Amino acid sequence: MANASRNAGAERDRHRRWAPARDALWDFIAPWLDDGARVAIVGAGNGDDLPLRRIVRRAGEVVLIDIDPRAAQGARRRLRRAERRKVAVVGHDVTRGGADRVALAVLRDGDGDSADGAAVGIALAEPQSDDRESGSVRPAALALRPDLPLPGAPYDLVVGDLLYSQLLYPALLDLGVDPDRRAAALARHARHLTRAVVARLHASAPRVVHLHDPLAWWDGHEQPVGLEAVLARAASDGPGAVLSLAARGLGPHESDPRTALADLGITPTATALWRWPFADDVDYLVCATYAGPPREGT
Repeated sequence: MANASRNAGAERDRHRRWAPARDALWDFIAPWLDDGARVAIVGAGNGDDLPLRRIVRRAGEVVLIDIDPRAAQGARRRLRRAERRKVAVVGHDVTRGGADRVALAVLRDGDGDSADGAAVGIALAEPQSDDRESGSVRPAALALRPDLPLPGAPYDLVVGDLLYSQLLYPALLDLGVDPDRRAAALARHARHLTRAVVARLHASAPRVVHLHDPLAWWDGHEQPVGLEAVLARAASDGPGAVLSLAARGLGPHESDPRTALADLGITPTATALWRWPFADDVDYLVCATYAGPPREGT
């Protein structure tokens, strides 16, 4: 409900305003997108940040996976009829109820202690030995497995589209959890949820692109460095230097998919950074991470 309400409240002019971010994403993703590929985009939402038409034209099939399928259906409707035939929408919670369990436990007991088992289980649970021997998995175990592929898998390419910081935070905010308890809950649970989602994406395709928003700027939300300085340093010293700097700023570091990749022993292949003009007075830094086989000759 929290994510759906945000999709429904999207500003009408943002599709135009976000055009540079769509171009940047296309430049990053195009080398990893083969002609005729099966592609899943997780957290597609309204699709305003996605170069969806360009992806669809090259791909053989595109599946938009989102907890709010109505928003994704709206993105599909903006395509031409021939393009829409190649696009499917799947309503799916990639945490399989884990984020809801954590949010409600925080609301109930203040710090989410009663959800620790759920949150850790999402990241680490395996089927029990009797399940392996019988060849079946009990529904409860199935709901917690991080190695469970996405609906429709396997894919050739999966994109995690700026969903990681939205897995838990919007629900806590809309439930009225006070800032201190909210911060404690995110510190306790968000890393586990993010790791589980990242693991599911990598169980679904050999090539995965993760998009996340490590920093943001608006009046009253100060950062140790400005966005233009960040992008200039990225151009001169590379994204790695900037990400080390970003780690000292105010951002959803507990939801960083790059931390999850490190936890899972997965090494990023390529990284890029760009400006996301979220609103007239709000800018985000987008970090795009590709993990998968490199291009030939690289």
